[in-house]
Amino acid sequence: MLYDINHHYPRAYIHRHKLTVKNRPIGFNAEGPAEVVQMVGLIERLLHRDGYDEIALMRDGAGTLHKYKMNPIYSQRPHITADNYFSGENVLDYLGVRGYGMTCTCRRDRFPKELKQYLHHEKILSTDPKARVMRFMNPIVAINYVPAPKNDKEGEESAVEKSYTKSMISFHSTGATNIAGVNNLRSCQLYVSKKERGRKEDKRVWAIEQNEARETYLGHYYGVDSADHMIKNAQIKFTSWRYWHAPYLHALSMGVLAVYDMYNECCDGHLDSDWKIDKSRRMSYSVFRQNLSQQMIEYDPSELKYEGDEVARVNTQVNKKRKSLKSEERFRKKIKYDEGGMNMSNFQKVMETERFSHGNDLNKLALHLESIKKKSNKMTCDVCGENTYWKCLKCNIALCTTDGKRHWNGGKCVLNFHNPSFWGLARCDSHLHNMKEKDWVKPKESQRKRNEDKVISLQKNM
Repeated sequence: MLYDINHHYPRAYIHRHKLTVKNRPIGFNAEGPAEVVQMVGLIERLLHRDGYDEIALMRDGAGTLHKYKMNPIYSQRPHITADNYFSGENVLDYLGVRGYGMTCTCRRDRFPKELKQYLHHEKILSTDPKARVMRFMNPIVAINYVPAPKNDKEGEESAVEKSYTKSMISFHSTGATNIAGVNNLRSCQLYVSKKERGRKEDKRVWAIEQNEARETYLGHYYGVDSADHMIKNAQIKFTSWRYWHAPYLHALSMGVLAVYDMYNECCDGHLDSDWKIDKSRRMSYSVFRQNLSQQMIEYDPSELKYEGDEVARVNTQVNKKRKSLKSEERFRKKIKYDEGGMNMSNFQKVMETERFSHGNDLNKLALHLESIKKKSNKMTCDVCGENTYWKCLKCNIALCTTDGKRHWNGGKCVLNFHNPSFWGLARCDSHLHNMKEKDWVKPKESQRKRNEDKVISLQKNM
């Protein structure tokens, strides 16, 4: 898992399974270092660069595959902190030549060659008096500067492979500690940091041995420890012989943690100033989980508020007529219009829905076209009122793609429905004019012209 320091939702992840054993990169036979190589490939997709056009494929609750254009996250290659499972000199070389930084605790069987005799490599118990005697001695620092390879033609450094500096820090604390890194430290010396625990009369204060390598590691890796602790506090678990329940419940716990982190991000007010809430008034993690559990228990899938509700048993066991009414009701519930018909307030609301979220972006409109699927039951087109078997799954609306003789009609109804100038004329828009859907009729050309002028006026005012 790849986490940012101050966030609890993962930026990237790798499934641990036996298939990766066969496809490990050359020179990375151990599982941990091989996973670092895979993770770097995922991070490269998150880096900002000219012509960024990364696409992510995701399935919704109904199983429909969607394409999303990814946004870059990192403006430069990040510094990675990991435990000794991912350590190794081959890992440092791999990251350094690509311009990454890394700090990790080093396993005793992965020390740099010919350095082991100079490092604290013996396993010592914390109760051993040797550890106490040597605790406050200066750390052993080993540095290896690796220049970038030269180009044969110009004799200059390669633009792809970069120079880098590897470091190895060895010291005694409560035991032998070794921290390896690349492009991570400017200096390393001994100092003491103050630690406090407790409150008032129960407050304890003590000092621990510290250096830049240890502070860098502890100051970054605590994000993973904090996420593990909060996942454990979610307490989403039950006893089962079915082994696949455990990873699913663990992923569900991570999802709850990610949602809580998004809640705090919204409360910071950087996304929308109206959402800003002081930290003293925000929900704690425990209160947030209680409210989340209450909403989950009280929610009825028959309300069709979320993607995938239509495949729940309570909805699949109803007759086709009632199911189609539920489908139309779901679309209406997505937009809660104010009174007043086609006014600015309602126009702003509808422009934020799936129907018009594409704006002028043809790539987003293509997602609607790709979601159009043929259904087995006959439905009424929301644009022309004719019978059709085709449906836009993103909007959950029936739309014609052929004429009465089953010939391709150019997708007129599909394009009209997703055109903002047609807003207010579709069958699902009839409640804007205090009209029942059964009384709706196909709009005439003169009505379309007047409606288009009104929408253009709203767009200019907005």
